[in-house]
Amino acid sequence: MTIQGPLSGVRIIDLSQAHAGPYGSQLLGDLGADIIKIEAYGRGDMLRGVKPDNKGESYYILALNRNKKSIALNLRTESGKQAFYDLVKVSDVIYDNFRAGVIERLGADYETVKKINPDIICASITGYGQSGPYKIKGAFDDIVQGIAGALSLCGEPGGGPMRPGLPIADLAGGFFCAMGVVVALYEKQKSGKGSKVEVSLIDSTMSLMSNHFQNYFLSGKPPQPQGKRHPNVIIGAFATKDGYITLGPSWPGLATAIDKEWLLTDPRFDTNNKRNENKNELEKIIEETLLEKNTEEWLELFDKHDIVGGPIYTLDQVLEDPQVVHNKNVIHMDHPVCGPMRAIASPIRIKDQITGDHLPPATYNQHGNEVLKDILGYSDEKIAALEKDAEEQAMKTEKRANI
Repeated sequence: MTIQGPLSGVRIIDLSQAHAGPYGSQLLGDLGADIIKIEAYGRGDMLRGVKPDNKGESYYILALNRNKKSIALNLRTESGKQAFYDLVKVSDVIYDNFRAGVIERLGADYETVKKINPDIICASITGYGQSGPYKIKGAFDDIVQGIAGALSLCGEPGGGPMRPGLPIADLAGGFFCAMGVVVALYEKQKSGKGSKVEVSLIDSTMSLMSNHFQNYFLSGKPPQPQGKRHPNVIIGAFATKDGYITLGPSWPGLATAIDKEWLLTDPRFDTNNKRNENKNELEKIIEETLLEKNTEEWLELFDKHDIVGGPIYTLDQVLEDPQVVHNKNVIHMDHPVCGPMRAIASPIRIKDQITGDHLPPATYNQHGNEVLKDILGYSDEKIAALEKDAEEQAMKTEKRANI
């Protein structure tokens, strides 16, 4: 049995590709929604060719597309567009992450499809919004993070900007769009009406930075690169004898835990304001002390003193952490090409409401015939004609590109 959950019975046509869109639709699929991923005919999701891969299946595709069915349609053909419209008639949500204007050119915009299915929900992720001076600009995670100011916060103090290891803009856009879909489904249940959900990567990224903007609003000084520590509190990464450790808000207990109680009465550090004024000096003392013991020794000591801290793991070490193992954050699936595979579970847990087995990430067009036959009732002849139209259109497009 495939995944059953609160969204079981909801059918979503997923036109998205790359990272932001597929991440959000995967969250919805993990909650039980029936996700039909429509891929560009002949090419598929733009990230299908990204390395590394497992037997031709890109790590991006494997990471972001479980619990979805894949069908390839050429929406430039009349038959392909009709198949899409036939799916619209029996679906609840159309979900995309095209730049502004593309969905209209495909004839898949809200004003068009609500004539076919009046209570349809359309959810779109764009880089910058559906209007405005940037609406048709290309948007990738790093670009948006730069414009939103996120990159200006990363890096060492006094140095230049640095990209974070996480694609913050993409992840935020996908998450907020999935949340918007759930809210629109709730409203539809109450009113019977569909709606248009719009999310942009820049809005989503700035929302995650609310505390930094509030800092600027109050101080009038834009926050600068913050390195491995918090700018105002003794929080962040410190070196130990054999690695690194992170500390949370832990004063004054930290002074006792590291056997430096004299710091509590030192006139440089005996008030919060003074600790902030002399923060670099205090942190140097703390780090020099932490270098005397291994990470594990410090963590055991911190636990005894109820000091909030933790190790900084590499990904292989994360998977061995007892809390991660207990939380069952790694799930297992049997992929039709790759065989047994692991993936990271959805963070949303709803007690006793999500059951069944995850559908592994689909190969390109894996469920094409299944969707056309079982959902739309197409005959073999009609499917063959659809495929012929798509192939002929693809050849014409390729020929024009080579002129």
